[in-house]
Amino acid sequence: MKRFLLWIPLFLAFAACGSGSNSDTDGGTNNHDGNAGDPCEAGQTRCDRQSYQECKDGLFTQTTVCQAPTVCAQDLGCVQCNPKVATTCVGNQVHECNSDGTIGNLLETCSGQCQYGECEGGCSSAAQLIYVVDDSYRLLSFNPAGGANEFKLIHALSCPASPSWPDWGNSIATPFSMSVDRSARAWVLYTSGEIFWVDTSTGQCSKSTWTPGKGGYKLFGMGFVSDTEGSDSEKLYIAGGDVGALELGNVGYIDPVALDVTTVGPVPDAEYSPELTGTGDAKLYAYFPGTNNSFVAQLNKTTGAVLQNWPLPSLSGTVRAWAFAHWGGKFYIFITAGSNSRVLKLDPDSGQTITLLENLPYRIVGAGVSTCAPTHED
Repeated sequence: MKRFLLWIPLFLAFAACGSGSNSDTDGGTNNHDGNAGDPCEAGQTRCDRQSYQECKDGLFTQTTVCQAPTVCAQDLGCVQCNPKVATTCVGNQVHECNSDGTIGNLLETCSGQCQYGECEGGCSSAAQLIYVVDDSYRLLSFNPAGGANEFKLIHALSCPASPSWPDWGNSIATPFSMSVDRSARAWVLYTSGEIFWVDTSTGQCSKSTWTPGKGGYKLFGMGFVSDTEGSDSEKLYIAGGDVGALELGNVGYIDPVALDVTTVGPVPDAEYSPELTGTGDAKLYAYFPGTNNSFVAQLNKTTGAVLQNWPLPSLSGTVRAWAFAHWGGKFYIFITAGSNSRVLKLDPDSGQTITLLENLPYRIVGAGVSTCAPTHED
């Protein structure tokens, strides 16, 4: 697959900016009346390519022909897009299609061409950045390319989250973790257990169809990982469980289309539960903070067991927030211990950890990087 359109199968995707072969969605301007005259029952409507037909006197009768760029949608007539499909193209932009057939929120700007409701031509430049979210709802990008190590504020999130899990201790839900898929869309988990899909260019939120607590995963760290090296197909790996004992939970993955969850094994022993990150070469990594034992590990995707680990300097002060991303063959760790929020960089080849930035004005609770990001520095 080129990309995931979440709960809508890709083979259904089409756009008002291009014609399709489905008789409900043809974007052409053919003025024929199709099979008008077929028997029908009162109240029935249908589309035959661009011909919108209603049942009159027991027979389908053409009432209008939809002219491009409008399309024919059953029950609605001529509209900007077909609401049976999640997304549509407007130029080189991917937009939501509202239930009334009007163009909805901007989801993504394609670096290449938009066709049938999705970006064609591989990964966009936006999908190759690290994104972070803090406990004050701020969504930022982080660019490590060329040693820039630069944060840029995108927008403050206003996702309509429900109250936090009762065991969380604060009823107002805040971001807990995040990841980013190959379309540069952020998946942000709130302390309510809800996942919101967030446009990383605007901060626009839409609630996913994920069921909070599904499979016993109330809260968890997460990271997308390619199924095989170089594949466009990926899964969202997660690690966690009950709110009060995340470090005793499980490692699993979410199918990003069906949003089904599968458990592969227990979370490895550590002081705190891990945050996860994945790569385009199909590797899963976890960061385990700790005052006595802090480390990064590569995890087995089929069991959750540790395959390799890299010890880190112990943290001083209470561990308050942590996040994690792989980019260009290096690990970037966003950690708040005590009152100091820092960015650490681990080189897995040398085992060396350095502090890139400290005393940040952000308490970062989630970091996400897509499997489009480079796996090695140039």
